[in-house]
Amino acid sequence: MKRPVSGVASLVLALGTLSACGAAAGRPQVTAVCADKMGSDAKCTCFADALEKGLAPEEFATVAKGIDDNKSFAGLLPTNLSDDPKISGVVAQASQSCFN
Repeated sequence: MKRPVSGVASLVLALGTLSACGAAAGRPQVTAVCADKMGSDAKCTCFADALEKGLAPEEFATVAKGIDDNKSFAGLLPTNLSDDPKISGVVAQASQSCFN
């Protein structure tokens, strides 16, 4: 007897697809907010690339959302993310390699 895909399986598939799309959409947000604050598209593209390479996909998505949510404030990262040793280390390394 063939059974149609359950509603739960469909929901899991949809959430997985949305999650993957959200992670990919983080890079343009990081680049745009950075360029608004730092004034250099090329350096901010380098910065976003370095963050994406240095962080796990879910960490990068969290950082991208944090940067986008924090765009109205002076700093690039919100305090909760800048207090994370791994994230602050990757951000410092990306900043040093892209802005110096």
